[in-house]
Order: sequence, then structure tokens, then C-alpha cells
Amino acid sequence: MAHLWVQGEGGWDAQRLEVARLELACGTSGRAEGEQLTAGVEAAKLIRTGEGGSPVWALIAPHNSDVRVNGRAIFAGLRALADRDEIRAGGKLHYFSTETLASVEAFPGAERPVYCGRCRQQVEEGTPAVRCPGCGVWYNESAELPCWTYTEKCTFCGHPTALDAGFAWTPEEE
Repeated sequence: MAHLWVQGEGGWDAQRLEVARLELACGTSGRAEGEQLTAGVEAAKLIRTGEGGSPVWALIAPHNSDVRVNGRAIFAGLRALADRDEIRAGGKLHYFSTETLASVEAFPGAERPVYCGRCRQQVEEGTPAVRCPGCGVWYNESAELPCWTYTEKCTFCGHPTALDAGFAWTPEEE
């Protein structure tokens, strides 16, 4: 799931983008975290389009706003966002990220059989599994088949397999 890195008092915080639309104050009059925009203050909008596992996020900014993506003004007020894009709006710095965290979930099933990246057994619908955040390969993950956590890294892309590993990238690492 995509998230927006927001700088707070204690450093950078990743806020999951669980909604399809989010407003960012722009111009010189911002707002405190959690406050509604006041009348007359325009907002840039983060909007999710598409369904399923690969949605696209777009940033829409008002004409002549101070919103910048990677240091550049937004052409025609619209910009598709990519992983690690820097967004400046209303004097605040944000980073957009598509990185997800590995988690054990019930395998949702697929049209064709899906085979575990480690043991090569079929991953059955409803069984505990992990989808690698790096490459998307599914792994069984249960007491009987701990395939995801069997080694320190994904067999295919090298993504860390610790379930508590956290994000591989944060804005401080820029």
C-alpha cells in the first residue's frame, strides 16, 4: 500500500494512504496536521486511480500554486507519482512511496495456480502466505511451511524477509 512520508517533530513518519483522495494545503497558508482546510485556501489533491494490486496515484495542483514534485512545477496541474517522489506543498516537504511491508495474510487465490517461491508447492487459497514487497512472488508462511522467513532475503530479489524489518527506504537515506 502506498504511503506518504511526513516530517514531524520526531522525524519522518509513514502515513498509509488508505483513502482514495487526500488533500495537501498549498500556497502560503497551510494548516495544522488533522485540521480541515479553511475557506479560500486551495489544496493539492492526491488521488488514487485504478483497482487491484497496482493503483496509480496522481497529484492535482491548482493553477499557479507553489506545489513542486522533485523540484519542478506540475505541468498542466497534473502529475502521476512514482516511488520516492519529493512533494513540496504549502511550505512542507513530503515523500510519496509505493514500498509495502511484508505481512502474513490469507492467500486470496488466483486464476491460475501459484507456486511458493521457496518450496515450489502450490499456495492454496486461504492459507497463510507472504507476497514479497520487492518482486511480488508469493511464499507459504506457516509453522509447517515457514518459506518466507526461512532465509534472510527473498530468493528472487534480495528483499529482507524479517516480518518486522520495517521500510527499506526512508527520506533520511537520501
